[in-house]
Amino acid sequence: MIMRKLLLFFPLLFSAIFSCAQQKYRCTFRETTISVIPDSLFRFLAAKGTNLSPKEVEKFLEQHRSGPDPVSSWTNIKIVRAGENQTIVNNNRYYSRGKDTIETRDSFLYKNDEIFYSESSSSGFSNKSWDYPKKIFRVTGKKISILDYQCDEYISTDSTCYIWISTELPEYINPGARTNNIKGAVLGFRLMRQATDMRSILVKLEKEL
Repeated sequence: MIMRKLLLFFPLLFSAIFSCAQQKYRCTFRETTISVIPDSLFRFLAAKGTNLSPKEVEKFLEQHRSGPDPVSSWTNIKIVRAGENQTIVNNNRYYSRGKDTIETRDSFLYKNDEIFYSESSSSGFSNKSWDYPKKIFRVTGKKISILDYQCDEYISTDSTCYIWISTELPEYINPGARTNNIKGAVLGFRLMRQATDMRSILVKLEKEL
């Protein structure tokens, strides 16, 4: 009797483990970027072309730094199809400059903590990963809640990037923020560059068959 129960139990256990390991997710991230570059600079570059020296651009910024130019901003809706073998990130960006709105689309592959951009190949993505150096992170001790999942906050050693990691979900859930092998799902991040401030937060999570 005991042997019969064990024979029934182990297949169910292995089936549950396999099902969990193969679980796929459809994640929606809302990403907002604010640029401190004035709108008039974009118009200036459009009129003059981009073949300008850094001194010419800096001179222009000095002349317009105190002006009333609005900053540029854009919103990006990322649809992340996350699976154990690969995670594909589809971007749908809406740029706003004054009264103008421009829409662009692109996609990339996140796999093994590397990023591969779209390309005309059999797989649809480049065979060469993004060669920009990875950031090193340390935990801040702070916790935040995203869609009722508790996340640990990490900050990069150069203080330019925050990531929010949940160990309640698989680590292949990631909108494209390389973690340098910190374990857990990335449910949000903030990236601060010299001219831009980008924030990306998970707003919807669905399981797929």
